[in-house]
Amino acid sequence: MQDMRVTGALEPLGVKGVIQPEWMRGERLNELEQANLQFTIRSNRKPVAVDLIERPYPLWSDELKRLLNTFAPRLMFRLVGLMDMERQQLHPYWFMVPPQLAALSVKSTFDSSGKLNVLQVDGERLSSTNWPIVQLTDERLKETVILVNLALAEAILRRNYVGLRLQRVDQLNAQPLT
Repeated sequence: MQDMRVTGALEPLGVKGVIQPEWMRGERLNELEQANLQFTIRSNRKPVAVDLIERPYPLWSDELKRLLNTFAPRLMFRLVGLMDMERQQLHPYWFMVPPQLAALSVKSTFDSSGKLNVLQVDGERLSSTNWPIVQLTDERLKETVILVNLALAEAILRRNYVGLRLQRVDQLNAQPLT
């Protein structure tokens, strides 16, 4: 997840009007191929190019995308350009279509607004995939939840990524996962 403690993180404008939620689910990908994914960023005195922009849809830095490709070369990415108009700089980011996995445990809890409070995943379902990174799918989820396996988490932690935070996740019927 994006580390919100990093102040001045790049914030793209107009993303929700272009990127469709169906694309994250791997649907209507012909539209994704046709889309112009160029966005300006919110004006900021000291912009920080973080390695993961989580909202409204996850955008991955070039360096982080290279690591993900090392672990899963078949992941589908689409280049996104983020333009800093003040400085006339273009920041390359990547929109990823993650593999989907319905592994949210029934023991996960949500608050009254529907936001996820306690995330627990079904270890058996999670172990059924060979993907090192997956997006959880469940009709109860209102947010994007991306899980990485331990090997990928350790590779991320060995590098000096900015604005990226990993959180341990409870697995039922299996070992803890990051």
